[in-house]
Amino acid sequence: MKFRTRFLILLLAITLVPLSLSFIFQRASMIHFGNKLAHDTRLLLNNSATRLLHALVDDYSRILKRDKAMALLTLQNQAQAVEARLSSPPPEHPDPIFFSTDYTSPQRQPKDLLTTENYQRRNNLDGELLPIPVSYSQQTIFLVEGEKNQKITNELNQLSTMPEIYKTLHDIQPDLFLWQYTTLRSGIHSSYPGKGGYPVDYDPRQRQWYKDAVLMGEPTQHTLTDVTTGALILTFSRPIYDGDGRLAGVTALDIDYRQFFADWDIPPEWSDAERMILVYHEDSPDPMQQLEILLSNRGENRSADWRMPIKHEYLDITAPQLQDFQQDLMRGNSAVRKIKYKGQEALWAYGSRNYDEPFPLVIVPYQQVLAQAVDAEEYVNQQISLSLTISATLTVIVVAAAILLAIVRSRKVTQPVMQLATAANQLAEGNFDTRVKIQTRDELEDLGNIFNGMGNRLKEREQMKQSLGLAKEIQQRLLPASAPACPNFDLAGLSLYCDETGGDYFDFIELKYSDQQYFGLAVGDVSGHGIGPALVMATARGVLRSLIDRHRSDLETLIRKLSDHLCRGTADASFMTLFYGVLDPKEKSLRWISAGHAPIFLYRTNGQVDQLYSSGIPLGIIEGTQYKISPTIKFTAGDILLIGTDGIWETQNMAGEMFGTERVTELLIRHADSSANSIAEQLITELNNFRGGHSQDDDITLMVVKSC
Repeated sequence: MKFRTRFLILLLAITLVPLSLSFIFQRASMIHFGNKLAHDTRLLLNNSATRLLHALVDDYSRILKRDKAMALLTLQNQAQAVEARLSSPPPEHPDPIFFSTDYTSPQRQPKDLLTTENYQRRNNLDGELLPIPVSYSQQTIFLVEGEKNQKITNELNQLSTMPEIYKTLHDIQPDLFLWQYTTLRSGIHSSYPGKGGYPVDYDPRQRQWYKDAVLMGEPTQHTLTDVTTGALILTFSRPIYDGDGRLAGVTALDIDYRQFFADWDIPPEWSDAERMILVYHEDSPDPMQQLEILLSNRGENRSADWRMPIKHEYLDITAPQLQDFQQDLMRGNSAVRKIKYKGQEALWAYGSRNYDEPFPLVIVPYQQVLAQAVDAEEYVNQQISLSLTISATLTVIVVAAAILLAIVRSRKVTQPVMQLATAANQLAEGNFDTRVKIQTRDELEDLGNIFNGMGNRLKEREQMKQSLGLAKEIQQRLLPASAPACPNFDLAGLSLYCDETGGDYFDFIELKYSDQQYFGLAVGDVSGHGIGPALVMATARGVLRSLIDRHRSDLETLIRKLSDHLCRGTADASFMTLFYGVLDPKEKSLRWISAGHAPIFLYRTNGQVDQLYSSGIPLGIIEGTQYKISPTIKFTAGDILLIGTDGIWETQNMAGEMFGTERVTELLIRHADSSANSIAEQLITELNNFRGGHSQDDDITLMVVKSC
């Protein structure tokens, strides 16, 4: 059998088997990817919708409370204005008064009548909304009994200047306040904005808001049908008194419940979401079953006749799957839950419930939440099918090309390939001087030239790797293997580099002079990380240890000379922050100095954590810089001093958030009873958990000094 035939068979076998396996693996991978993408998209949409709905109902709950507080404050100011006028003599020149019948007369009506979307009434015949002309400069006076006497005339004159007060209060929240009005015991009814259309038999003194305010003698609120618009309104009312302290009547204001939907920002793709405002009835025989629907965006099943009592609608929450919802209501919790209700899965988002106060509920069908995920899943499946079809076509093309290549250029291809394969094996075994000689004047020759250049580069990389490994080993030996035993103190220190070498440094230096044992504590951070900062760190360590022998107690001179040495011996862009202190175990005190190294955390046994700051600029910046020693730290049993580098509090998570100094402070408080080594390990553990999948971007070094 000829070589070409054998090569063809071999090439087909080598080609078809991997291509088939690759096709199968690709198909399985893409299906898995599609399912994973669909699952992740569903999860993402669910979480996003949950967060959005939670924020929506919480914000709206606050809006409801804000609006109620604003309404009560406005009502109070309105009542004070009315009482002030009733307690004063009638003005000599009262303002013009417009009765309700004047608004239907073109000759007597105010000149500024206009129509807005806020004031409309539904036609009983065809349901069409008809505009209601109103005046924002005048009020309406309606006389219940239809007659006048001197008392009524005086009261009318006293109330004639109320429009300016009504308007001022109305302009505070014009979209919220529907009507503002006052009803006196004499039968005078003053309403703003001015409008006509009062029923002949209307007596506001018989309305529930009037009766309850008179009976209770304090502000009340009611849900009623508006006389003018026929819409559902929330009425706040309170009694008013004349100058002698006698009951004069009731003043009130209305809020159109439809305005409560104005602040809801529901995404357009959730246009079918059920939105409700509910009130919880504490006086119900079974409060777990009674949630009254005050208003729903799915239509308003309320009577438009103000004479008829409001038809109460309730949401049945007795189903077993609503037990968690019931518990949240009983505890006043705000939450978002996935609930299957009446055969349909939906997300229920509800605000916190207060006694006899409305709270929001949003019901979003779950299929709408996942609509984008379903569309994405269908699109991915289509793309997978298309990709698999293209892959199969390419496989056929590759096989055909392989056959043609084996027939036409078998020898020209196989010889260079075999030469490259042999040389590659030698290169893999460590023979970086191996070379190939290919002269085909095509891409294979270019490949051979590239291959020949790989040996030197791999050799250089191997040498560099060995050098970095040696540098790492040497630098690690410069750091203490363990903390020394120190009377009255528990010491710990560690350093984690983000590269093979780094610029962080810590040291425990045992000192003895005047027949007493002392300990030098050093923590430093050279700008940057890698080989350059590692060399600066090693230099600083050596110089510091040599200077300590001559300046054991003179910390200012020691740090100044170390800074001068770095100024002369390092690049302008390189500098180092350093904390150095001398620990006196006998006196349980620490004399220290900081060159740009801060903050330093000092935990006291009373639970307070102080952050100590630097007394000078970093080393190696300005030659001749003078440094001042910081106030001596006196330790008591249980006190903890933590010195670290900025790689701790500048550690970032996947969201770009920094670990921060507050978390360091909280950790010291939580683990104050632990050993120094345990505190250090716990801090590293929390940093790793906080960082998650984010890489370590900076060196981390810390030292813990705990007083026993």
